[in-house]
Amino acid sequence: MLTWIVAHSDTLCNFLTPLLIGFSPAQLRHALNCVEALLVCTSKHKTLSALTRLLRLPHADEFALADFFRASPWASAPIQQAVTLFLLRTVCTIQQKTGWRLLFLRIDDALCPKDVATHALEAVTFHFDHCASRRQKGNCTNSSRYVTLGLQLGPVQFVLAWRMYLPRKLVKQLNRTRTAETQLTFHKLTTLVEQMLDEIAPHLPKGGHVYVLFDAWYDNQHLEKYIRAHGWDWISATRSNRNVSNRPLSHWWSHLDHQRITRVVVRSATRRHTYSTRHLVGRLRHYPDPVVAIISKRNKQDRSPAYFLCSDTSLSVQTILKYYGYRWQAEVDNWFLKERFGLADYRVQSLEAILRWHTLVFAAYAFVQYQRVMPLLKDPQARLQPVGDVLRDHQREHVRQTVRCIADLVRQGHSDDELLDLLVPN
Repeated sequence: MLTWIVAHSDTLCNFLTPLLIGFSPAQLRHALNCVEALLVCTSKHKTLSALTRLLRLPHADEFALADFFRASPWASAPIQQAVTLFLLRTVCTIQQKTGWRLLFLRIDDALCPKDVATHALEAVTFHFDHCASRRQKGNCTNSSRYVTLGLQLGPVQFVLAWRMYLPRKLVKQLNRTRTAETQLTFHKLTTLVEQMLDEIAPHLPKGGHVYVLFDAWYDNQHLEKYIRAHGWDWISATRSNRNVSNRPLSHWWSHLDHQRITRVVVRSATRRHTYSTRHLVGRLRHYPDPVVAIISKRNKQDRSPAYFLCSDTSLSVQTILKYYGYRWQAEVDNWFLKERFGLADYRVQSLEAILRWHTLVFAAYAFVQYQRVMPLLKDPQARLQPVGDVLRDHQREHVRQTVRCIADLVRQGHSDDELLDLLVPN
């Protein structure tokens, strides 16, 4: 059904306005216009022109919105921090009401793919891509790359923080045209993860058990020691050549022939699968504490087992694989961010403008996730809707506003041509 934005949603204004620190009235209007349009727009690509076409507000203008990202003097970092702190306060409130103690932090990164000929956007360069359908140049895709930190407490799921990753070569290239005050600093992916963990650590709920989940890309002793220094545990996928008790994991299946195979059933939203596993408790090189290593096969003939490590030796194999499965929500988050909210649809050139676009996209997703968990703030036993249903309810609110606006104009005596001029301008 036809949906226009004839007024800003009160729920969005109450959520977003306190987080837009230091914004002028004009900047606040542009930010609300952009986020509201991102929530309502169903076009495949969320370009500024597609977003502006939905706005039936007197101050909506495509070129002014572009300048809001390119030239307006506002920084994205304070907005990111404000959103993160707000979500963490919400998590603490829910934890106090429900008493849930298990808290999971998910680390993941993803690409925002662009056309292979794209070269003027400062955050875009070639990154390694393990997804074959997107490879444009060998094993690489022309894209920008970001890393996210997600949180799960029971059914509560938030994307808490994110960082843009810039390769060392790209940082050097961009610094050639920057002044001394605007020089960029290269950070490894693990350093960006540590920055985000440092940011949220003082604000996490007290008294819970925290597990940090990540894939084999982040499996290294520095990050694992860093996580343990916070008093948290970690669960990760790993590679076959990772040494456990001075032997590669790929050799351990045959050396554990004396051990009975453990059948583990892993359930997802659509199916269930039984895996054959063997495990051992051993030590990693340059890591002080014992860990649980799991070798998992899909079937007896599987020649490419999956390997997992866990720092909590008290957990069973079934529990470790169940907890690691919570990482799947990171893929759901990436789908919503890129396909539904247009994280990869930016057309602005400067790095600062791209960061601003990302900030508002993440803020829009944070709003939907917050609306989803609001029932828990009133009733700890409440059942939560899927994110898609929450988003659809918000869109229905704007459908009702559109119908009311047209009805009001008809009651005021406007002719058909006047209605078309007002609602469908050239």
